[in-house]
Amino acid sequence: MESLDLIFCAVAAAALDICIFVLIITAYREKRSTKKNWRQISNDMELAEQDKSYELGCDEVLIGRHASADIRLPDLSVSRYHAMLTVVNGVWTIKDIGSKSGIFVNGELTREAVLHENDIIKLGNRRLLFRKRRDSRVR
Repeated sequence: MESLDLIFCAVAAAALDICIFVLIITAYREKRSTKKNWRQISNDMELAEQDKSYELGCDEVLIGRHASADIRLPDLSVSRYHAMLTVVNGVWTIKDIGSKSGIFVNGELTREAVLHENDIIKLGNRRLLFRKRRDSRVR
């Protein structure tokens, strides 16, 4: 009887291992699929200034001086909550959310603007380039 219990335990452990393996593979495929979908939605864009780039990793990105901002620009010329970037179907829009100095896109003061590749965004004294994301991996 004990050998039958031992066999049953071994079969149950093997089945559990197979279930865990299937879950891991499914999660990996889901992650790859989600990443691919996000690249299509976001059009793979980023903000960049000098030697720093900011990944646009969600459909709403808060830019400001405050620590809770998604993109934090620690500069007194930037309002705590300066601007909001949003994306819908690959089209990015920037909107002023009550800043003191406003938003300039390609030198023009605006409350809201649709962004295009290589647009220059000025928030306070900070100049950001809206561009296609550069792959950081060495090929």
